[in-house]
Amino acid sequence: MIRINKGLAPPLLSSKAKVLTDKLKLDYDKHKKKYVSGKKPVNITDDYKSEEVKIALVNCHKNKCCFSEAKFVGDYFHVEHFRPKARVDEYPKGISIYPGYYWLAYDWSNLFLCKSRINSTFKRNFFPLTSKSKRNLNHNDTNIEITQLIDPSAENPRKHIRFHQDEPIGKTKKGHFNIIFLGLRHPDFVEARSKRFQILKALKDSTDSLIANGISITNSTVSENINLLKAAILPEAEFSSMAKDFLTGWPHLK
Repeated sequence: MIRINKGLAPPLLSSKAKVLTDKLKLDYDKHKKKYVSGKKPVNITDDYKSEEVKIALVNCHKNKCCFSEAKFVGDYFHVEHFRPKARVDEYPKGISIYPGYYWLAYDWSNLFLCKSRINSTFKRNFFPLTSKSKRNLNHNDTNIEITQLIDPSAENPRKHIRFHQDEPIGKTKKGHFNIIFLGLRHPDFVEARSKRFQILKALKDSTDSLIANGISITNSTVSENINLLKAAILPEAEFSSMAKDFLTGWPHLK
């Protein structure tokens, strides 16, 4: 997981968000009992996942899943609501609370891209808070929520999760929880990270061997390897957090 700098919301989303959100708020106030009972579903349009929004998210996410750092290559991504929009399920197998965070359905800060595997299998409609935190149940609530989830646009995930070779390690209680909660050790991600790690390790080992045998770092093969490893730690690289931890202290990246 890397820090995501989202920047400003796409213009079209900004122009529609307030009107659409105000409409949801008014309807909630009018039909509160039906919403809370779950009898009335939240009517949310597809504006939060318009083509403009998707393009903007792909750009600021570097075409990577915000949680796993796996690239979107020929597969389907989900526009993920960090705080679920229609309902919230108490983690891990508790009751469903209606409605969800409907007033944040079009909020740019609440929108991310993630792999369908994570959104459908693991995160779903969960939004776990700490035991001392009180949940906001509607747009009139003003509780300061303390979530157990890492918000990659609001904090640096690397404070919580690091890597030992290709394995994610929780550096904090929050980091450990997110690794489990988001399924970051699912076989799909383990296999993809392992393949990437073996490539990086082979490049590094080859470079170290060549240099140890007197080959200059200006040699075309050596310099190309070094450039590939430098590229591997850039934010746009797949699993760049893993690469950073693997290559920390390697002198040839300077």
